[in-house]
Amino acid sequence: MFPKENAIRSEPYRRLVAAMPCKECDVWGHSQAAHPPPNGKAIKQNDLDCFPLCCTRPGVEGCHPKFDQYKLYSREEADEKAAEWGRETRAEIIAQGQWPKRLPLYVEKDGLALIKCA
Repeated sequence: MFPKENAIRSEPYRRLVAAMPCKECDVWGHSQAAHPPPNGKAIKQNDLDCFPLCCTRPGVEGCHPKFDQYKLYSREEADEKAAEWGRETRAEIIAQGQWPKRLPLYVEKDGLALIKCA
């Protein structure tokens, strides 16, 4: 988790994430950029940890609100899923050559998060 003042915010990155299918149910066209569960009050989330989850729509409770309310996974499982889905999402965006210009590249090596200037 990044300290509040160091959290990376990127609307272009969030838009790329929202354009992907939902990580939980694989539905297309209804995703939002979901952040991992917070680790404390007033901690600003890092956008580079986002992953796509679908929103609520007529007749369907979306995976995003269910994830946020721990209806899909326990707190511990949600933390693990969020980390896994965040890694997968970053890797997919990098593999597609879609990483936003001027956004630091966020990769993991040996379990450590590394921020590299793009």
